[in-house]
Amino acid sequence: MEQVKNLIGLISERLKAIAGGNAVVAKPVSLGDRHVVPLCELSIAFAGAGATAEGKDGGGQLGGGQGQGAGGGAKASPIAVLVIEGEKVRLEKIGR
Repeated sequence: MEQVKNLIGLISERLKAIAGGNAVVAKPVSLGDRHVVPLCELSIAFAGAGATAEGKDGGGQLGGGQGQGAGGGAKASPIAVLVIEGEKVRLEKIGR
């Protein structure tokens, strides 16, 4: 059980580092003096669980087992672009 707890803590810290880094502002695309910087909304989800069980089967034998699992995902959706042309700057929303 402690291993699952430690694994979830480690992954959670790594996801926080990703979210705080270069994940919301994507790499700019440039052509001449025009630069477009994508701005993204970041969604991150993660969960994990573990269990241990003991019991008897139909033959009276003592049995047991344990299981652990974890899963997660991340999604970056573009919500706007920052357009820089020479000395002019404008923000253009995408969708919504």
